[in-house]
Amino acid sequence: MSEFSLIDAIIGTLTHDTLRYALGAGGTFLVVNTLLARRLQDRKIRDRTPGWSQIKREVLTSARTVLIFAATGILIGLGHSSGLVPIYDKVSDFGWTYLIASLALIIVAHDAWFYWTHRLLHTRRLFRLAHRTHHQSHNPTPFTSYSFDVAEAVLNALFLPIFVALVPMNTIALLVFLFHMMLRNALGHCGYEVFPADRNGKPLFDWMTSVTHHDLHHSHGRYNMGLYFTWWDRFMGTEHPDYYKEFARVARRVGAQSAGWLRIVTISGLLFLAGNEARAELSGLYSAPYLGAVVRFEPCPDDPATTCGRALWGWEAASWRHMRPGDLMITGLRPGGDGWAQGRLLHPETGLSFRGSATKLPDGRLRLKGCAGPICATQNWVPLDHLRNTLSDLK
Repeated sequence: MSEFSLIDAIIGTLTHDTLRYALGAGGTFLVVNTLLARRLQDRKIRDRTPGWSQIKREVLTSARTVLIFAATGILIGLGHSSGLVPIYDKVSDFGWTYLIASLALIIVAHDAWFYWTHRLLHTRRLFRLAHRTHHQSHNPTPFTSYSFDVAEAVLNALFLPIFVALVPMNTIALLVFLFHMMLRNALGHCGYEVFPADRNGKPLFDWMTSVTHHDLHHSHGRYNMGLYFTWWDRFMGTEHPDYYKEFARVARRVGAQSAGWLRIVTISGLLFLAGNEARAELSGLYSAPYLGAVVRFEPCPDDPATTCGRALWGWEAASWRHMRPGDLMITGLRPGGDGWAQGRLLHPETGLSFRGSATKLPDGRLRLKGCAGPICATQNWVPLDHLRNTLSDLK
């Protein structure tokens, strides 16, 4: 390789690896953690949101990882130019069937490499030397995906030159593999469960690692070592025993009917609490239909500019499988139009979450509206003071 082509390869590889990280980690953060954060609030795995100081640290350490990965890519280019690495450009050389099969093979092989090297890094001697930086992000972000110690970055980088030296790979398949690796890595650290669930609340694609699966690794380092697939963890007994429970806690179930919102409280009950009179702003205590639950509206703890509804009591709260008295049932309501909108309404029994809004009626009642796609349903909630006054009049 001439000096000019070597410089060109260095610039091209650095540009490619930097863009891949920026688009994968930065793009995931922009879309999932920023633009869709409110819509995905019910799928947020941790209550706390990582701060900018953590993200800054992750980006700086990731820049070092990008350089190490780029150095490996340059070595692969040198090996290819000398005939040692069998990378080919024309699909017709081996055909589409081989291209697809080799792409599947490299993904499966990389998952195996990651699992076993990951377990190695969690041994007592190597963790502090080579893996501690990654686990400083106890509550990860998409930028955690490349936040490695030097030794871990080198170990991860070694896979690709070894594989392409043994298996002929098309450039298209390599590009797809690299972007798939980056995207799955970034999604796995995003902190929001983006994978679907079946009707029983289990992962719809149970053979794939979900966001919850890898997030559990950051909170319990002995478990969930896999990158793309769950089979190594299950075969080796390293999957977290509460994985399904944690996944069901944050994942919306597929195929559930929007009528679930109509059943948010259908239980007969008794008046349990009395509170402050509802003011012009959305605050105070309200009773759901049939006195089934009492909810206090208050500023949201994470964003005081929004309003949340905290369920203080339920006549049969034992049937609330997805929340307990004291938890937030309604989140993120913002003033708008003639009421409040852009909120999320949680069904305590099924765990389903609906797009929600609220409007004050002239008689003081609160009309809540919950929507799943184009299908919506409404309920009228009554201020507790109104009920207290009514009961007093009946005495």
